[in-house]
Amino acid sequence: MQSFSRRYGYATNNIQTESMDETLRNRIWSKFYGENFDPYDVHDLDNAITNIERMMDKMGILYHYPNSTMIRQQNAATLQGTLISKNKWYVMYDFLERYLELLDDEEAIVTAQEYNKILEEEASGYRVINGLVTPIISESEMQSIIDASSTPYSAVNVHINKALTLFADRKKPDYENTIKESISAVEALCKIIVGDDSATLGQAVKKLETSGVKMHGAFKSALENLYGYSSDENGIRHAGVDFSNAPLEDARFMLIICSSFVNFIIEKREKSHN
Repeated sequence: MQSFSRRYGYATNNIQTESMDETLRNRIWSKFYGENFDPYDVHDLDNAITNIERMMDKMGILYHYPNSTMIRQQNAATLQGTLISKNKWYVMYDFLERYLELLDDEEAIVTAQEYNKILEEEASGYRVINGLVTPIISESEMQSIIDASSTPYSAVNVHINKALTLFADRKKPDYENTIKESISAVEALCKIIVGDDSATLGQAVKKLETSGVKMHGAFKSALENLYGYSSDENGIRHAGVDFSNAPLEDARFMLIICSSFVNFIIEKREKSHN
């Protein structure tokens, strides 16, 4: 839940995109610090490299070997000062992504959820999905993308993850190729199901029903239109004028809708085999 001041307009309610205010910076840091610095844990503090020093190394910040509590505190203060004082808004998100990389899979998932709560409360325009800080997407849409990136089909997973990576690049997002990779995930899945690696998406869609994937005509038409969107003479794969500078909202929509199609087709196929 957002704070009282945000809910009632006493603090800015603007979504923080391409910016990060002091409160959000401090909350991200405080959570990291609370998880990784315990002044009462002598065994953790003395003569041991911990996530504080590991994150300094990842962020290109020099640190002193932590052979005392005082040195550990100095390292933490140096890391905090560098992050909080940086005038580039995306540095804190770089820090967050690199921190999640240090954690094992289960811990990273839980920690990402906790950071997403902070990002939501502070009206950030970003959320963490699969370890990547991504332009804002609803919780259900996030889950759809996560599910589509962890299917039993590696070729599908690769395309969805690549689309997400291109979409989440804060310095130079590539929305056109986000769309291409999203559609390629659907195409890859359809080819696998119909057993024809040479088929186009349009051809594969026509064969889905004979391969056990029965769907309403409206859904089939939507998939065929997706093929047209990507492959007609002005389509995204032909670098047509209409798509040469694809905007964020188009890329976000296609990433979400293609993820949903992947999950939908897989569920339909599984039901047909039961």
